[in-house]
Amino acid sequence: MHIDPKDMIVDDGTELPMPDGTQAVADLDFGAVEGGGLTSSLDQTVTLTLGELLPDSNGEIVIVNGGDDPQLQIVTELKLLESGVAQDHLTESGLQVGGFNYWVFEDGTKLFYAPGLSVELQHHI
Repeated sequence: MHIDPKDMIVDDGTELPMPDGTQAVADLDFGAVEGGGLTSSLDQTVTLTLGELLPDSNGEIVIVNGGDDPQLQIVTELKLLESGVAQDHLTESGLQVGGFNYWVFEDGTKLFYAPGLSVELQHHI
């Protein structure tokens, strides 16, 4: 059974109402535009600790990209033992991660992330 990672993304398109007194349109600082792209005012970096990501019973975590190209930072105290590109591999939930990048940590956790997703590892000792 092959499951496409994009099929795992849930978005029913429902728009949530804005709380009273909030502006429905974001104020963009166009003064922050340099070279045609917005700078840090629209920073899409997300920082998570490895402990915030829940592995399956095999110790595997899979991160897929929803299309908005965020930059992800993973913070951990664990040593990185191995990294590479996964061969043909099916996770416990039936997700095919062949071609995904992966990291293996000293506690046995294996983190797979989709190609094209910008993921940075930060060690905090």
